[in-house]
Amino acid sequence: MPGSHVADMVNLSTLDEGTILENLRNRFEEGEVYTVCGRIVVSVNPFRWLPLYGEDLVAKYHAAEDPFTTEAPHVYSVTHAALNEVAVQASRGQAMRSQSILVSGESGAGKTEATKICMRYLAVVDSLCSVGGFSGAGQLTEQILQTSPILEAIGNAQTVRNDNSSRFGKFLQLQYSADARQLGAHIQTYLLERS
Repeated sequence: MPGSHVADMVNLSTLDEGTILENLRNRFEEGEVYTVCGRIVVSVNPFRWLPLYGEDLVAKYHAAEDPFTTEAPHVYSVTHAALNEVAVQASRGQAMRSQSILVSGESGAGKTEATKICMRYLAVVDSLCSVGGFSGAGQLTEQILQTSPILEAIGNAQTVRNDNSSRFGKFLQLQYSADARQLGAHIQTYLLERS
């Protein structure tokens, strides 16, 4: 029934495919596109832009010690956790271990948009943390995001679910300095299917 849902599916009395789908449907009907299962964020594509991505919200999630426990479910929680680990390692002078965010889903699920949202979060936080309140991270992010249409123009095809489905995967690697500031990026593509 609508209204009976949990933000963290770990709290469901039964965790199986049926209860997960029912919970996601109920949350979606209530306007909640993000749900967590522990430290995993599950998103349901609303196929429209929602007012969930402003710089004020980035600042709120960035300021939270652990947004998984103090804030509403959001893809920013995962991004915060990865960036926070990089920052902690940098503050201790440790060699930084790589952090990963896996964005997965079927055709039309919103993987490209989710990646853009994560990258914009990282760029805004980088700008907020830079001396003087500005860094080149925003420009770097925009350059990376502008490559996406070029790559997709080469490797896209129409499917039953999506008119513009990518036929290849992308591995995007952001590089950080010893003080946890964005320096550069590397994009690697790999073919998922042959035409």
